[in-house]
Amino acid sequence: MRELTIQDIETIIRSDENRILEVKKTTGEIDAGMSSGCAFLNTDGGWLLFGIAPKSLKILGQDVTDPTKQEIANHLRKFDPLINPYVQYVDVPESDGKKVIAIYFDPAEYSDVPYSYDGRPYYKVENTTTLMPRQLFERLIRENHPEKFSWEKEICHKAILEDLDAKRIRGTIQAGVNVGRIPSSSLQLQDVPAQLAHFKIGGEKDGIHNAAVVLFGKEPTRFFNQCKVRLARFEGTSMRQFRDQTVCEGNLFEQYDAIINFCQKHMFLAGTMETGQRIDTLTVPFLAIRETVLNMLAHRSWWDEDESLSVAIFDDRIEFTNPGHFPIGTSVEDFIETPRSKPQNPDIANVLFRSGWMESWGRGIANIMDACEQAGLPKPEFIKAPWITRIIFRFKTPLTPYLSGKGGNGSSSEPINEPLNEPLNYSNIQVKTTHDAIKSHPGIGRSGIMAQTGLSLPSVKRYIAELTAKGYIEHRGSKKTGGYFPINKQ
Repeated sequence: MRELTIQDIETIIRSDENRILEVKKTTGEIDAGMSSGCAFLNTDGGWLLFGIAPKSLKILGQDVTDPTKQEIANHLRKFDPLINPYVQYVDVPESDGKKVIAIYFDPAEYSDVPYSYDGRPYYKVENTTTLMPRQLFERLIRENHPEKFSWEKEICHKAILEDLDAKRIRGTIQAGVNVGRIPSSSLQLQDVPAQLAHFKIGGEKDGIHNAAVVLFGKEPTRFFNQCKVRLARFEGTSMRQFRDQTVCEGNLFEQYDAIINFCQKHMFLAGTMETGQRIDTLTVPFLAIRETVLNMLAHRSWWDEDESLSVAIFDDRIEFTNPGHFPIGTSVEDFIETPRSKPQNPDIANVLFRSGWMESWGRGIANIMDACEQAGLPKPEFIKAPWITRIIFRFKTPLTPYLSGKGGNGSSSEPINEPLNEPLNYSNIQVKTTHDAIKSHPGIGRSGIMAQTGLSLPSVKRYIAELTAKGYIEHRGSKKTGGYFPINKQ
């Protein structure tokens, strides 16, 4: 860190970001100051300045002697785990040698959270330093030390092989083979324990891991009440009145489908006519929705059985709420500027990636931001709290209120702005996406469609069946070497 000047101190003070700034008049308040330093390490980092008037924020400085420096060193040794931040002494002009003492507590450098000071852990609630509840302290220990505490690797002793969907497990392996992320030799694995061992989520000797239950369980909420997602469409911009609500208690693949289908049901914009075909678009780009959902499923916390995912659609926005948090010391901007992957549940994320559901490691947030920018939408808002992460997409064009009598975007009882004499009709936007891939690449196979669209193999099969039944596409050639071709309906 470069040496600070008094101008730098003035800039820090002027920023007036109370959550990341703590000022004390002198080191006579060193205990309170270091408690705030501990809170900075356990949240988003921040500056501790001695020699500043707390109310007026006037730079006063203080006398600094060798005993002063020794006192600071002694108090820094009270941190657990041990830290060694750079302490700077900045001259205050025309003050008879007084100095401002500046210490930056950087959680990116000291990431071994949670930290305690003098035997007590602290964290920030808005701009207030407070003692950390035991529940949060224990949770941070578990979630930030997955090598020691891993929920997904624990054995679900109550589960038996019959509780898992063997067909879905085989389909997941097949999907991974189709996209080239799983070797074809894996298709020879016939029994479920061997298939679980392939994904490192169980096996003959290892039992059935929690990850296997939430990924492939037939009824995962029998074992984990938190394995569910709550979906709601509200009237207006508040939660006072429901239009539609449901709860999906399926496994993660079923939750993904439930969220996507719910969003498509309630977030279509009016259809438009281009080249004689109906084109429907989501209020938020499909790619942004998809990446958000996959991030929720891969990075959520599982430790609290009362916490579950939720999706809330309002007239002006959609909110995704996830019981989890960004790695301590990181921000949304960090993941945009330098894409990285640090999944809360690496085994679950590995299955989603290798089976082709997740397109790449660490690109999720950047893809979300890019998709919204290309669609002309406001930047998504990321709300971080100790217990949850929420992402909010605000619509460029609000959904038509249901009760206004002026329309019904997402109405479950009537078509949405159905054009007359429309030659092509899709049940949802993913079917159109599948059709577009086939029209752009005549002769393409299922694996190619998956690579082009990012859809799962079961979804591609469903959409191909619909397009075939409606006479929009046909299969030509053998099952192994043939592919799908569009049929001109004009």
